[in-house]
Amino acid sequence: MKELVSVIVPILNPQINPTEERILHHCLNTLEKYPIIFITYEGADLSIVKEHNEDIDVIYFPQKYFQSRAHLAALFLMEDFYDRFSWCDFLLIHELNSWIVKDELYYWCKQGYDYLKAGPVLGNDSKHLSSIFSRLKGLTNDEKQVVGRAFTNNGIYLCRIERMINSIKAKRKVVYGYRHNDNLDNADSVFWELEANRFWPHLRKPTEIVRNHFATDAANVNLKKTLPFALTGISKENIHDLPYFKSLPEAS
Repeated sequence: MKELVSVIVPILNPQINPTEERILHHCLNTLEKYPIIFITYEGADLSIVKEHNEDIDVIYFPQKYFQSRAHLAALFLMEDFYDRFSWCDFLLIHELNSWIVKDELYYWCKQGYDYLKAGPVLGNDSKHLSSIFSRLKGLTNDEKQVVGRAFTNNGIYLCRIERMINSIKAKRKVVYGYRHNDNLDNADSVFWELEANRFWPHLRKPTEIVRNHFATDAANVNLKKTLPFALTGISKENIHDLPYFKSLPEAS
């Protein structure tokens, strides 16, 4: 019988900073009842990670995919990546720039969606997206770059493995172009956002309202309302200024 979900934590730079280490520690505690698997390259020094859990599970991929976030994006657009986790139905990809507010992972796996991710934070860049809603026509390269930048530090998504593989197979030529586009930030997020359901709905995605209940940017969180499952957009530069983290006790 398959596992319902596994949590995947990518480690690009083994020398993780204190903010990433804090997020890692929180992830291991909050999601401890699920399989947590680290992905990195052969020979990576995981001593800092092992300080939090000596008996970690690690799956290795070629080192080229861990040179930068752009290279990691290419890995997340490969059928072989999802095939490696065929023992479970879902993957929660959890990069160390996102924070689990509360364990609702089982709930979200049972909601009938194939792909859940916080929406892009466009801000003032939205004025450059005149055709953002023209999904059949498609966006220009400049507009795709705007969307890509809007996914910076948006590193958590839940996906159904079988449907991700089927989408990649159905869009093989388009996926190849995204995987080899060196001028596009967060190419994986842009592909799943714009292309996966273009012309035909390969993935069951939630409405914007539901999506915001799954995850939202930490800078936009309203502490007076019900908090989402996860917060995104967290870095060492902003963690001390974000309202959610200001409200936490120092010891947490």
